[in-house]
Amino acid sequence: MRSIFLVILLMMTFSTCSAENLKFIDAMDDTGYYYDADSVSDMQNGVFSVKMAVIKASLNRMYAYDVRITPANRTYEVISSQILSYDTRAVIETNNKRRLPQKYSNKSEMGQMVRLILYGD
Repeated sequence: MRSIFLVILLMMTFSTCSAENLKFIDAMDDTGYYYDADSVSDMQNGVFSVKMAVIKASLNRMYAYDVRITPANRTYEVISSQILSYDTRAVIETNNKRRLPQKYSNKSEMGQMVRLILYGD
């Protein structure tokens, strides 16, 4: 019950943020997974850019990621990331080191998130 309350609280909070159009993907315990619907863009050659967020309510932390997705190769790549204080959005740490592309399968969690982000199902 507590985790449902936290997810609802997080969704209500995100719906009031003007700079973000965060959409709920999934939750587990006190951790919610979101993407910014306004940030999804087709860069070129079927490579998509999207901003994703993981929110850990019990830690008052938001982990924000700039991600590139290549559906044809079934890969995603984290371009940069930030750790923020969730309530104030104050940046605690920034990492601009690009990570190597990672594979995902259609049935993996990332594969399901990609399908939801890019195709809405």
